[in-house]
Amino acid sequence: MSPFTEQYYEKSIRIAPDGFSFFKLNGKKMESVSFSYTDNTLITNEAPRFFNPSDEITVIAARHIPMLIPDEIYDPNRNMEYLTLQFDTSHLGESYTDKNGLYQSVYFLTKNEKDTLGRLPFRFKMVAETTLFYHFLCQQEASDSLFVGRNRDFTDVVAVHKGEILLANRFQLVEPADTLYYMYNIVTQFHLQNPALYLHFFAEEEKKLISLLKTHKLDPNIV
Repeated sequence: MSPFTEQYYEKSIRIAPDGFSFFKLNGKKMESVSFSYTDNTLITNEAPRFFNPSDEITVIAARHIPMLIPDEIYDPNRNMEYLTLQFDTSHLGESYTDKNGLYQSVYFLTKNEKDTLGRLPFRFKMVAETTLFYHFLCQQEASDSLFVGRNRDFTDVVAVHKGEILLANRFQLVEPADTLYYMYNIVTQFHLQNPALYLHFFAEEEKKLISLLKTHKLDPNIV
């Protein structure tokens, strides 16, 4: 079982670009099921069967990379203004904020997503997925570290130096060589010294990518 998944996805609904996923740790087994965005009715029917009614569910927002706003200039009354600079907020349901070191991480659910969750009989807490990546890296011993979340159609990256977030980004290039190139760019741009690389697969594990990273001295820890 993935130690990262076990720690952060114990009872959760992940909202990603391609749809919803349910996660539940049942003893030592992680159970999961996924739905596309066209399956909203199915989601509201199936979630009460997947989780217990008394559960508190973590909603993991992974549909987009949040905006990182420095604490010095962050104003909670300006969340909509911040988000409008980067996103189409015409279908905004609600905005949220996580604390990531010296930054506030600002993100949102669409009205459709919020309404779908509102039909479920659970207590919810919100977190951006990049916040989970950041917290994981802060628990590690390395001064410089990277977390790479690998999906079928996109890859998310968070870089940390001495407990402070340097970068949170998403790229659509998913070929192994593209990922290697992007990792090297981050290491060079931020002058990272022997960074620890943590790689998590949300889809199938990619042996070719793992081998390529090892060959070029970016030996990943699979989590």
